[in-house]
Amino acid sequence: MKTSSLIMIVIAIVIAVSLAAVWFYPSFTGYMTNNAMWNGIKAFAKEFKAEDVDSLDNLGDKTGYNVLISIPYLPFSESDLSNIRQFVNNGNTLILMDDFGYGNSILEHLDTQIRFDQNIVLDPLFCYKNAYFPRIIDFSAEIKGQGITAIGFNHATVLNQANEYQILAWSSNSSFLDLNNNGVKDKNESAGPFAVAAVCKSGKGTVELVSDPSLIINTMVEKNDNNQFTRYLINSKGNPDSIMLDRCHLNKSRLDIYKINMMQLRTYISNIYVMIGLIAIVLILITVFVSKKGEN
Repeated sequence: MKTSSLIMIVIAIVIAVSLAAVWFYPSFTGYMTNNAMWNGIKAFAKEFKAEDVDSLDNLGDKTGYNVLISIPYLPFSESDLSNIRQFVNNGNTLILMDDFGYGNSILEHLDTQIRFDQNIVLDPLFCYKNAYFPRIIDFSAEIKGQGITAIGFNHATVLNQANEYQILAWSSNSSFLDLNNNGVKDKNESAGPFAVAAVCKSGKGTVELVSDPSLIINTMVEKNDNNQFTRYLINSKGNPDSIMLDRCHLNKSRLDIYKINMMQLRTYISNIYVMIGLIAIVLILITVFVSKKGEN
């Protein structure tokens, strides 16, 4: 065997192994749907059949009734904000789950008065494990009517400027905003109850706000009534035609980027015309290789 042929075979094997490793190696990044660890949302995505979206460019063209879930840890472009506005104005639902991210930029663009406070809320009395895991037990009449009695948060914030008719859930009287992050309530720190979930109208659509995206991570989604509460948010206006997860505003590792690129490539290759073209190229290369070998 020629040295050049051996080198080509080795390169092909290395590429194949590398691609397989990227494809099968799990993600450990927070809020990724292929992350089965504590901070991923694989269980949620599987149960609710939610699909990732890596671009909001065609969001405003969605027909029927659709739900977009956004966990905004990266800034939004003007184009993204405009597409979200059009999506909601068309009668769809945006579920915005944020704590310390860029959720307020969306709310400002939608001319909504509610804002994420972005200071951490602690509750030393009504909590799970410790004060950083507040347990929410006070709900609007509609939520109570769904049989929901408690949801659990994990390092959450609160909502400001929501009126009583918009609020879906409140923290307890023992909760407080820890402005200096020392873990105890100081005199200048506000005490609860605080709004932690709310809903408001925007155009023909709806914006639902939750002050902690950890509600749907693998270790939290089955805690208390978290799953049931999330289902209520998704189905509050009926069964959606699609449930989309905004992946383009999440932090990603290099592995996540490689995985996303591979999935996009697979989708592209699965096109029947692209597949026919690739098969034709492979057949031509084989024919050329065989003919050259015959000449030798």
